[in-house]
Amino acid sequence: MTRSSHVELRRAAVAALVVTALIASAVVAGVRLSPLLDPANHASVTSFVRGLFPPDLSPGFVRIAAAAALRTAVIAVSGTALALVVALPLGILGTATLFRRGPLIEGERRTIAALALSAASAAARAVLGFLRAVPDLVWALVFVVGVGLGPVPGVLALAVSYGGVLGHVLAELFDTVDPRPLEALRSTGATRAQIFVFGIWPQALPSAAAYVLYSFECCVRAAAVLGLVGAGGIGYEIALAMRLFEYGQIVTLVAALLGLVWLTDAASAALRRGLRANAPAGALSHRRLGLGLRVARPRASRAAGAAVVLALVLALVLASAAAAGLFDRGVFDLSAPRRMAGFVRGMIPPDLSPAYLTSVIAPALQTLGTSVIGTLLGAILGGLLGIAAAAPHAEDDRVRGAAWLGRRACRAALSLLRAIPEVLWVLVFILAVGLGPFAGTLALGVHTGGVLGKLYGDTLEEVSPLPLRGLRATGAGPLQILVWGAWPEARRMLISYTLLRWEMNLRTSTVLGIAGGGGLGIALYNAMQLGFYPQVATLVAVIYVLVATTGRLGDAIRRRLESASLHTRRR
Repeated sequence: MTRSSHVELRRAAVAALVVTALIASAVVAGVRLSPLLDPANHASVTSFVRGLFPPDLSPGFVRIAAAAALRTAVIAVSGTALALVVALPLGILGTATLFRRGPLIEGERRTIAALALSAASAAARAVLGFLRAVPDLVWALVFVVGVGLGPVPGVLALAVSYGGVLGHVLAELFDTVDPRPLEALRSTGATRAQIFVFGIWPQALPSAAAYVLYSFECCVRAAAVLGLVGAGGIGYEIALAMRLFEYGQIVTLVAALLGLVWLTDAASAALRRGLRANAPAGALSHRRLGLGLRVARPRASRAAGAAVVLALVLALVLASAAAAGLFDRGVFDLSAPRRMAGFVRGMIPPDLSPAYLTSVIAPALQTLGTSVIGTLLGAILGGLLGIAAAAPHAEDDRVRGAAWLGRRACRAALSLLRAIPEVLWVLVFILAVGLGPFAGTLALGVHTGGVLGKLYGDTLEEVSPLPLRGLRATGAGPLQILVWGAWPEARRMLISYTLLRWEMNLRTSTVLGIAGGGGLGIALYNAMQLGFYPQVATLVAVIYVLVATTGRLGDAIRRRLESASLHTRRR
């Protein structure tokens, strides 16, 4: 058998395995078309939507909605800042190329100190895996036990949960930079700290900035959901309005959340344009070419602008932390760790009885199937809307015509899809298809479509314009420009965003079960409501295994893509 035939056979086997996994996921997720075509379900959804109007626009409730939106923003800003504090040191320590493998390590003597650093690096990765495996709602409940109700538990839950996600992403970014500058620095006798500062950080900064901004946008939406467990903000007000059947208030609150998401998008887009944060590797080289593009500002001017932006961001973070109550006296008293430790001790030992472990298999498969099909639906929807919303040519976005209006309409649709949390989407789809994992799958798909569509559009807009203009000059059409110009450069970033979202959807699908979306979430909710904390520990361990497994799979795919990209660059 020739090498080419062996490669083709392996590709066919992988494709067959992927198709089989998708079919199995659709089966366990309960995907079926009949409920979507049922006229009775259509009537239920129509009646629900009709009950949402007119929205409550009374001055008193508008003030309540504005205050709730402000509290949600405060929780999100504070949570993102603390998440970065957690993520950056753990991400650096978890970078395998610095401490565990690769050309930088191969020539070192295996001393006790080197072995200790390697073990600490592996431990940092394990800690990041645990932090991101536990759903943020569970972290919020733990911190509510320690510090009571209010925004502080929400901030701490976001810091821990998204600190794990962001730290894992940063470690992967640091691992996949071009190793040639690192090897050159090592040959001059540079230390690990110098290699990171002068070799890794400059290469990873654009992508790292993009992921931090993406985490902030996720924290805005997650902060709204954390209000359901007493953190306050829009989530709490929505839960209260639903209990009182004040559907007009729900529309007003969702509109406030949508406005908050739009403001977040505008701020992050301005920062991304300044940093070229979503630009793939090598996309910035056009700045150094005198081809009529924007002339770079003097270095002193750029440094002054960066200092002003940094000062404003720091002031916003400190103001948000103060408004959230992180600096209040008595918030972190000595009894808080004792109360949280007592709560955790109640989970030990976990329930490992054969009967209970057997009962967990079916909901675990439902959770996995829901995350897979939900991410697939989201990627398809996001791809369609994100491509339509993108304007890779800056001159196209300046022309006010039908195409411009179409792009703006797609952007608005994406904002609406991702502004509404998955927990609210699942309630709508329960009316459409009934209780169970299919409702959770559709909720994940719609919300993920809004998230990925926005990320896809931003990435496609920030690829280098030179190849696109060259193709356009030859008469290539939009599809040809996308396939042969934008896709090769943006592919790694697009796939990385999709894999990261799949991992996040796996955690989110456990939360959707609490609202009737099936899977591990309903088992977790029942165990917590009944005080069966050993079962809670078992379920969290199962979620950790699922997240760790999908994380390893995603890391392997990312490393393969990076290896192929590096091979192409070296050629």
